[in-house]
Amino acid sequence: MSVDPLIELDVLPAFCRAKIVILGVGNVLFGDDGFGPAVAEYLVSHYQIPDDMYVMDVGTGVRKLLFTLLLSETRPEEIVIVDAVDWGQTAGRVATIPVEALPTNKLDDFSLHQVPTSNMLRELQDQCGVKVTVIVCDVGPIVQEMRSGLSALSRQAVDKVGQQLARRFNMMSSLHYSE
Repeated sequence: MSVDPLIELDVLPAFCRAKIVILGVGNVLFGDDGFGPAVAEYLVSHYQIPDDMYVMDVGTGVRKLLFTLLLSETRPEEIVIVDAVDWGQTAGRVATIPVEALPTNKLDDFSLHQVPTSNMLRELQDQCGVKVTVIVCDVGPIVQEMRSGLSALSRQAVDKVGQQLARRFNMMSSLHYSE
């Protein structure tokens, strides 16, 4: 993270100052659409988050946060987006997809809470030099009525993705957590 010496870092949001930002995207009120927030919750409750990392359940409000990052002169080195999709694959299947593969036009079956988000991610990577990683879990059709809680397959995927991210970013298990 390069910082202009004239910028007062303490007035910037924590997510601008962090080296790594992990954002759980989704609506917990619609069942498996809450996959991303569940991964953020898993990380926060099971691991010690390093001081140079920021983990947040952004719900469906990821665009405002990404817009702030686009406008900021201080940005993280990497942003990891975790979200649910319905791509008609095997439920519970987790994939890492490159930003270049994100849709540039509106698709009914793509999440990240639609195209302005994928365009902002592309701009952060291509124009601002921020590495963007997108991790998705195919959860099948997102329920259209309010229903909290994840399916068993999505719950297993939360554990898998949480553990993978913890290993990748060298997070230490929380002292209060034991399996």
